[in-house]
Amino acid sequence: MSSRPRRSSSKPELSPVRRRTQKQAGGPWNFGPIPVVGLVGGMGSGKSTVAELLAARGSQVIDADKVGHALLDQKPSRTEIVARFGADFLMVDDPDRINRAALGKLVFSDNQARIALERILHPRMRNTFEKAIARTIRRGDAKMIVLDAAILFEAGWNDICDLVVFVESPRNSRLTRLRISRGWTPDEVSAREAAQWPLERKKELADLVITNNGDLEKLDRELIPIAKRIRLTRGDWFRVRSQTEESTKQPDLATEANETGEPRTPSPGGRAPRPSRSSSSSAAPAPTRKRRGPASSPESDES
Repeated sequence: MSSRPRRSSSKPELSPVRRRTQKQAGGPWNFGPIPVVGLVGGMGSGKSTVAELLAARGSQVIDADKVGHALLDQKPSRTEIVARFGADFLMVDDPDRINRAALGKLVFSDNQARIALERILHPRMRNTFEKAIARTIRRGDAKMIVLDAAILFEAGWNDICDLVVFVESPRNSRLTRLRISRGWTPDEVSAREAAQWPLERKKELADLVITNNGDLEKLDRELIPIAKRIRLTRGDWFRVRSQTEESTKQPDLATEANETGEPRTPSPGGRAPRPSRSSSSSAAPAPTRKRRGPASSPESDES
């Protein structure tokens, strides 16, 4: 893993949610006492696997794709989408839902259509992220908050994060994962990648780079510098794993949104899901046997 110096930029104006959270909670990070870690990388690079590994160590994960998909079917977003693109993009058998496949085909072939959709969704997504972060901080039961968002930089959501991690993986491996998990051809992947920033640009802007070659054990060890950067001690790193290994699956904070775009609150006792062996665009299946942790561990010093 290689590191990148912190980005120098002017401090962005805080949203009302973020300003209120900082005032109420206090702490050294953007939102107060809990750091927010952004995950970026190429399609099929294994970001979801990294997110699952971090969740197994006590992190709260916000999946930007799931937030966007949930908001598509909420009335405020749906009304604007129909007004802009037409009723043809509603599901025939369920007119309360957007036909994501048809809309996706349009926006990835028409740059102006993509920009119009982003103007509808991105502000609502950001609002949902910030409310989810604020809720997690109020509960105080997470060591970090992970924002898994492929277009983190393009949408300007990186200013929410205290640390941005780029997940790097060979293109052939990524294409294989996407073909198996989503049925995408190389041409379809290229068309979607063309709508995003070049990977090298994202890699250069990130604070840390993780290399994912498909080995889950090695990938788990690659997370140690993240723990160092957010000041987790060796005890925190192992203790979080021990506490979460036997826990039940936590309701995803970001899978559903209500009419205002705010994710519904999970049960107070819920915890992060343990990695599973389900086939996905992630790098490799998750372990089923118990492990005490990676071969090496983070120290208490700052990076």
